[in-house]
Amino acid sequence: MIWAFAVAAATILYLALRFRRFQSWVEPALTIVVAIGLVSALLIWLREDRIPKGEPVSGNVATSVILADTVELSDMQATMAQTKTSYRVTGRIANKGASPMQSFRLDVILSDCPGGTCREVGRDDALVLLRVLPGETQDFSTFAVFPGSDFNPVTAPEWDFGVRDVRSAAR
Repeated sequence: MIWAFAVAAATILYLALRFRRFQSWVEPALTIVVAIGLVSALLIWLREDRIPKGEPVSGNVATSVILADTVELSDMQATMAQTKTSYRVTGRIANKGASPMQSFRLDVILSDCPGGTCREVGRDDALVLLRVLPGETQDFSTFAVFPGSDFNPVTAPEWDFGVRDVRSAAR
């Protein structure tokens, strides 16, 4: 739909450049096109608020939640990325459920534990889009960012990983 407004605006500008008499109409015509676009966007936004959250719009896009107990993380590692506050997180996830998995949220907690005394540095979560069939295991990789961790450098990192919001693939 936005392309229609872009084409209309481009056409108006072309006509203004090509025909000298049309130049006096450019500003009002573009104002009308922008106003129609804004009204359309407002109507779409108001209409989307009426769709109940969490319910599928049609049967083809429905996803269901898989219990986090049916997936298992293994071989989890975190290595520093390009910046001092960013870490590359890699691991494997196993789908022990009965339906194919489409995505999950990985919760990452970084703590600094020098001498056995721990302080939490930060928390982050990442949405991992990965299709894993029942009974299979797949490698994954994502990034976790901990703003402010460069002010107090981490000397003895301890990691805690968790899984939530596991979604099954639509059938």
